[in-house]
This record gives sequence, structure tokens and C-alpha cells, in this order.
Amino acid sequence: MKIILRLLIAIACVASVHAQYFSDTPDADAFVGAGLPTLNYGADSLLSVSGSNATNVLGVKEGLSDSFIRFNTAALIISFNSRYGSNNWVVTHAALQLTEQGAPTNSIFNRGIGTFQVRWIANNNWSEGTGTSIVPTTDGISYNSEAGLLNSSTDEVLGTFTNSGANQLLFFYLATPPRFVKAVKAGAEVGLYLTATSPNTGFTFDSREFATNSDWPFLVIAAVPQAAIIGVHPSGNNILLTCTNGAADQTYYTMMSTNVSLPLYKWLPVATNHLSSSGNFSITVTNGAVGLGSKYFTLQTQ
Repeated sequence: MKIILRLLIAIACVASVHAQYFSDTPDADAFVGAGLPTLNYGADSLLSVSGSNATNVLGVKEGLSDSFIRFNTAALIISFNSRYGSNNWVVTHAALQLTEQGAPTNSIFNRGIGTFQVRWIANNNWSEGTGTSIVPTTDGISYNSEAGLLNSSTDEVLGTFTNSGANQLLFFYLATPPRFVKAVKAGAEVGLYLTATSPNTGFTFDSREFATNSDWPFLVIAAVPQAAIIGVHPSGNNILLTCTNGAADQTYYTMMSTNVSLPLYKWLPVATNHLSSSGNFSITVTNGAVGLGSKYFTLQTQ
């Protein structure tokens, strides 16, 4: 039996695999309200997510409201490329940092504890506008324009969370589905949409127009060096792959192909490893040495 094993990726070991973090502030944000669906509040110092049953400071239901936040990740790309090399890194975690105002006095904002959903949206074609809760305008995003921005076929749910109902800093750890991660790594606009999933939700939080910069929304992204295969070793019918730059709590999928030119989605998954610690690691591809011809291996992570 003759087989030729080929190494697709070989990258020198990086000294540390501790995650590096980048905190990004918005370049646009706005809330929209069903009560006045044609008006814009993009320049207000607060954002709002509300269900139908939540009430304001006067005990009056102000109705549904949703929020849009947009981040530009160009500086994030520069930071991680500088640290790890151009595109030689993977996103491991993401979080949204918000500062809640538990008891807003402006009657346009509802109060109440409940659940809300955060989604990544593919369509960033919206304008923040210049309206406020005191002087709304018609020059930016409104509740009526919301439906044209949302698309369940392309958008990704990043999680469902609960607000605190108190004045405090909150961290919401987001899922990292492929389309969201691809948008983050594109170095362009990443848009988030927040909407109530409970009728009692009355979540008010600081926008990028708030006076204290540290209370603005932040998108926090963690990244580690790209794991790489650095050795391929036959062992009977099996193949042992030695790898570097593994990150604790990450799952790595070993992909195999006999044709290196095939797109990655056509490669065959042949092994899965979930790491308990960072650093170098090994993968056994059971019966990977069985058969003739060239075989190529690479790693994929989520």
C-alpha cells in the first residue's frame, strides 16, 4: 500500500495562545418606536427595547420599540493582524456591553424586566438620523423602515438575554455563527438588531450620544492565533497529525480531500477535537492511511 500524505497548512508556532480582546464602539445607533412609526430618534442619548405590556414612569404603555447598533471593524482587523499576522487568527468569543438605565424619567421609554433577542443583520443600509426623544425627525431610520432591513434567510440570531431593570453595566455573550464571524473579519460594518421577546421587557440603555464614553455600547471580540497542522505521521492504518496554536474550549474539525483545489465545503470531515487546554495538540485520523494517492488535511473551527 502506497500513500502520499500532504500537509496543506504549516505555520510557525506562536509563543502564546491566550486570547486577545478588541472593544469596538458604534459608528451609528438608533431606536425606533411603533407609537410614532415614521419618526427618527437616532441622535438620542438612550436606546430602547420594549415589549407591548411594558409601561413608562407614568404607568402608561408606550408600545413596542427596537434598537439598531452598527460597528465598523476595520480597526479590529488591523489590531489582530498586527498581533498574529494577516488573517492568521480566529474569532473565539463575542460579547455586547451595554449600560442600562433602569428607571428612565422620559415618558417615551418603558420600564420592565424581560427577555430580548440580539441578531446580526446582513443589511446595513440605514441612516442613524438626527432625531431625539424630545425633537424627533424624519431623516433617518424609523419603525416603518425596519421591516425592509430584516431578512430571516440571511440574518443570524446571536442570543436571547434578560435585562436587569437597574442602573448597571451588562455583558451579553453572543453566539458566533459563520456569517456573523465572516462579517466581523471583513473589516467593514457589522449591524446588530435588538428586539423584545417578552411583552414585559422595558430595556433602556445608553447610546453612543451619551455623555460618558465608557457607557456607550461596545462590541467585544476575542481572537486567538489560527491553529495549524505542523506534522503528518502514518501510524499503521491511522494518521497522526501534530498541531499548534490550539485554544482551550475550541472545537477543531479535521478536513481531508484528495483534491486540494476543491472548495472547503466539499472536503470530508474525518476527526473532531475539543481542547481542554491551549497549546500544541495531536489528532488521530482513524484509517486515514487506507487507500492510494495523495491526501490533504486542514483544520476548521467554528
